[in-house]
Amino acid sequence: MALVVILGLIFTLAATFVSMALLVRTAFGHVPHAITFLPVPLVLHNLWMSARFVDACLRQFVLTSVTPASAMRLLAFVFLAAALFAVGCLYGCVSVVHQLLGGKTARRVRRGAKHVALLYAALLVVGWSAYQFQASTVLFTPLRLVLAVVSFPLALATWIWLLVGARSLPDAPWRAAVVRLARSYVVLFLVMTVFAAVRDRLWAASPALPLVVDVFLVLTYTLVTVLWVESAERSAHRASPHQAMP
Repeated sequence: MALVVILGLIFTLAATFVSMALLVRTAFGHVPHAITFLPVPLVLHNLWMSARFVDACLRQFVLTSVTPASAMRLLAFVFLAAALFAVGCLYGCVSVVHQLLGGKTARRVRRGAKHVALLYAALLVVGWSAYQFQASTVLFTPLRLVLAVVSFPLALATWIWLLVGARSLPDAPWRAAVVRLARSYVVLFLVMTVFAAVRDRLWAASPALPLVVDVFLVLTYTLVTVLWVESAERSAHRASPHQAMP
């Protein structure tokens, strides 16, 4: 179990660094403008999963050597970081859909998602503060539980929205590329949603199994995104200036 935790943290952090490099590449490299925001939810998702492995490492190696009160405060901070990363990832998914599809509806949904994300993040910080200073879990625990239940289904819904909306994009090559990305994401996040629903059962059967699946999904999400961005870059370079991708 200890080896799985250590290797899992190493792989998830490595995937996080790769996704950050991809973010810099799309932000400052020669890529179609409509994909500059694509790596953002990937970075936040990988940070979210890395926080899970930090939690596992703390439980495995650190918490037994500190007082119970200190251990719970340390875990609460990790829980807060993971929850904030999850909220940011969901908003990032909506922002990617808005960037790829455009339109008034996507812009309104993104604006509403921004307000909800900011409010939820503020409530998480307030709940965490209440736990840190008053040992109250009245707000923090329910917010975390709700987020754990809805995060992957909401992310899946945004990619289904992208898949449906991409079919109306006017440029045929760009439409095919976005549909291909959306299909890959729908399948991947469907797997994540199902896995999240059965995670506790897998943990009861073998504590290491959910961690292995986490690593596999992180690497798959990163690989799918990197390969698609490279494909979009090649297509953009082949296109003439008058036929550039959006």
